[in-house]
Amino acid sequence: MQIKVYVPKVIEIPSEYLPALAKRAADSLGERSHEVSATRGHLVRQAVQDGLLREFDPLLGEDGTVDVVCDPGMEIPLEFDSRTLTLAELLDALQYKRTLGESQPSAEAA
Repeated sequence: MQIKVYVPKVIEIPSEYLPALAKRAADSLGERSHEVSATRGHLVRQAVQDGLLREFDPLLGEDGTVDVVCDPGMEIPLEFDSRTLTLAELLDALQYKRTLGESQPSAEAA
């Protein structure tokens, strides 16, 4: 008998990678990215596909899919101000945050 077991593991994805991961995850869904709720799983699976989380390489299927679930029971949509974000909205929010961060003068420059 085969039983698939998911073991909790904490991983770290550097914040600077999140906009690119969200973009590729949204691009993979095409127009559906405006309808599909963004989850941690979208970002983690994209990170595995991109080779950022090498310890999960064995979970990458021959067809390019990644067998990872990030929340027990079901994947919980990401929220901002009590509102569920779609993948496209997450991408917009991450790009907006990065643009603001890049345009802010650093404390050292002042």
